[in-house]
Amino acid sequence: MSKDVSRRLSDLKARRQGSPVTLDSILANRAGMESFEARSTGEWAKYTLGIMQEVDSKYTANSVAEGERVKNQIKNRINTTVAFEYQGSVPLNVHIRGVSDIDILVLLDSYLTYDRTGSRASDYLPWSGPSGIDLLVNLRRELEVELKAAFPQAEVDILGDKAIGLSGGSLTRKVDVVPSHWHDSATYQASRNKKDREVYIFQKHTRTTFGNRPFLHIDKVNEKDRRCNGGAKKIIRMLKNLKADSDNPSLISVNSYEIAGLVYHFEDQPISLPVYRELALVAATKQQLDRMIDNKLWTMGLTTPDGIRKIIDSEAKFNSLKLLQAEVNELVKNLAIELTRRYWVDDREAIRALQESYVSEH
Repeated sequence: MSKDVSRRLSDLKARRQGSPVTLDSILANRAGMESFEARSTGEWAKYTLGIMQEVDSKYTANSVAEGERVKNQIKNRINTTVAFEYQGSVPLNVHIRGVSDIDILVLLDSYLTYDRTGSRASDYLPWSGPSGIDLLVNLRRELEVELKAAFPQAEVDILGDKAIGLSGGSLTRKVDVVPSHWHDSATYQASRNKKDREVYIFQKHTRTTFGNRPFLHIDKVNEKDRRCNGGAKKIIRMLKNLKADSDNPSLISVNSYEIAGLVYHFEDQPISLPVYRELALVAATKQQLDRMIDNKLWTMGLTTPDGIRKIIDSEAKFNSLKLLQAEVNELVKNLAIELTRRYWVDDREAIRALQESYVSEH
């Protein structure tokens, strides 16, 4: 955590607003301030509050609008009939950038697979057409050709294994297009609830697919956040921002999906705090991460909220979790020093200072 707080506030502003905004220009024009900046006079407190807050809805709306542009071009240009769904940080509302990437699942409309042991398996008609892989190969080929034609000034990256990436030109957001098909699991057949419906994502390089549960992930994290008075998503955003502000973000190899999964396994009570005690969420995060580091076997056995896989599945991932923990520890210390107006505090004093802190709700 070598960047000073002024630099962090400036970088945070640029991330949230999608442009190189300096702290000086914001302070010079109070009309440009975000609400979190008026909630405290301390710079570390402002930074801490800022890294927890959701991106302004107007930026999120612009990301979705770019996704809709791409969807409309696909629908009007390709011969294959498809359906669309969003996945990832934007629909979950844990993205930290005003100019945030958006992921679009492009799903075959006429083809799906299903669990033959499910309660409704007998309702499905046998498939007699081309194989699912052949259909996905064709869909991927169509998408590559037509997206290049639809966005001639943009960079259309067709080398990705799972997604076609679009950026630049007339697009103000990076859009990832992911060819896939539905899979109706036994759970979905019984519930008929979208959260239980799975997708199989096509991998271009090996001409294979793998299963994913993006809607269950979103549902589980939303449910956790509701139980915790909004604390879970605030902590997810905080950890993602701390990673972005670290000296070398690439060394912290846990990604957004895995960070959300880790916070999902935090205890509910310590992160269920009222808005005026938001700074105490940093202390709770330190304690929960300490618990994970101290219980390595337990932590490495934790699964993602959707049950797909282990979250920390390698020594490298566990070591990068320690780096994230170090970023949180430094934030705790800097924030506590500011709150107590002392030159130094030990860990116990720092935790107490954060737990006893109060900030304006507006």
